Amino acid sequence: MIRVVLATTNILASLVFGALAMGFVWYLSPDTIQTLFQTASSFKGWVVSRGLSSSYNNFLWFLIEEKQLVFMGFVMATRIVLAILVSIIMKMLGHE
Repeated sequence: MIRVVLATTNILASLVFGALAMGFVWYLSPDTIQTLFQTASSFKGWVVSRGLSSSYNNFLWFLIEEKQLVFMGFVMATRIVLAILVSIIMKMLGHE
């Protein structure tokens, strides 16, 4: 049961901390966030230019947004950091 609670907490905390991290980068380093958005735009262009049929391609154009890709990257990075920290704390407490 503890694993379910930790996994759920990790997901919720990573969403909050990912948003905070993105906000800090946005505020402290506007050039970096602009580069991330440009990279996400290039990635979106690459994905939609794979030669899929129009029905799938239109769905991808609708679904993929640059701000979502950048936020998803921050959330994934935060989730990895939180998982590492929790596993270190659990080892220190003697749990597996």
